[in-house]
Amino acid sequence: MFSQPFLLLLVASSPLFTGGEVAQECSEGELTFSCHGPKEELVIREAWIYGSVAMTRVDHGLGEKCHVPEYNIQYKQGTLLQYINKQCGGQAECKFSVWSHVPSAQVAQDAWKGGVLWAAYDCVNKSDFHRVCGSEVWAQSGWMQSIGYPQYYLGEPGVCTITIRVDEGQHIHLTIMDLSIREIVQPNEDSCRDSVSVMEGSKQLLLRCGEAKQPLSVISEGPELNVTLTATTKLFPKRGYVAHFQALGCETPSTPADGYMAYRNATHAEYWCCVHHVFPDTLARRRLLQCTRGHSWNDTLPDCIDLEELLEEGNITETQFHNLVNGSSTEAQAEMLRQAHLVYDLVVPTVIMSVLVLGNVAVVFLIIYCRRGVIEVGVRCEELESIKANPEPTDVIDSEPCNV
Repeated sequence: MFSQPFLLLLVASSPLFTGGEVAQECSEGELTFSCHGPKEELVIREAWIYGSVAMTRVDHGLGEKCHVPEYNIQYKQGTLLQYINKQCGGQAECKFSVWSHVPSAQVAQDAWKGGVLWAAYDCVNKSDFHRVCGSEVWAQSGWMQSIGYPQYYLGEPGVCTITIRVDEGQHIHLTIMDLSIREIVQPNEDSCRDSVSVMEGSKQLLLRCGEAKQPLSVISEGPELNVTLTATTKLFPKRGYVAHFQALGCETPSTPADGYMAYRNATHAEYWCCVHHVFPDTLARRRLLQCTRGHSWNDTLPDCIDLEELLEEGNITETQFHNLVNGSSTEAQAEMLRQAHLVYDLVVPTVIMSVLVLGNVAVVFLIIYCRRGVIEVGVRCEELESIKANPEPTDVIDSEPCNV
């Protein structure tokens, strides 16, 4: 288990989610997981063996306990995720030990003895998992799970897709915590018969089968992802998959009363109040919000208020009222002028350039046509002059001169 290829897993990134619990135990002991309610089940987010360098032993009078004082990847000796998922995934309570549940642990006991077993997990209500094939999930975060987890997964329908959607301007961070489906086992197989795929439009972000030793994470470029389980057997005795998704970026604020959103992208959102309405804290019609790195907006977005209401309540004077009304009109006109400038600056020059190009093409064709006509008339006149100079007896000479 703890050979050199296993240690290479240390470089992989580990997802961290808020909430959940952490279980720790001396590596020779047993990890105990326990959820509070019978309708909850375990989801193991990550699980590691930490080396003895990172460990402290604490005696509370009830026996010696091991503890990892700091979360530090350099002390990790190996992942236990796939083994704990196999033993505890989908259970409400569970116990896990390296000695009993990890193959070849006795052979490699020098690699894990004296360390710490460490696992982070969540207790998720069974009703909170999205499982329905063909469903669309509009949420800022949530859990997904294949039908039948952890006893089996279904092949009816053969393709089961769940679509995740978040707000425009946001991205989706999807992490598959447990993956256990049919592997490539036959010599004539060169691809997964059963698989879990993650698609963003026509772009494939992930395609996997077999067992996952590490959490599998992808981040979308846009606000939509499709997670698909493809199965070729009616029922297969593997666990299936469990995944968590989280929206990245700021959630679109609710539109204020008597206001509207002008535009929204990943970093900014612009809102306006209707004519003769303003934001009460700034007395301005326009508000520009910026999304911070903490995925929150830098300002609030209160409802817009009628200027007449502010005047009646004595919050503004008559002079302020007239200035704001005129200012509101000016702002509205400025917005219209900005859009008009866009038309004049972009559309009108484009039309003019198109007309000029077509006009030049027409002139060129006209010149070519005229020149061809002149050449043909000149050739005809030369022939007539030749006939005049050498008339045949039966020829009728044209007495009219040839004007070219």
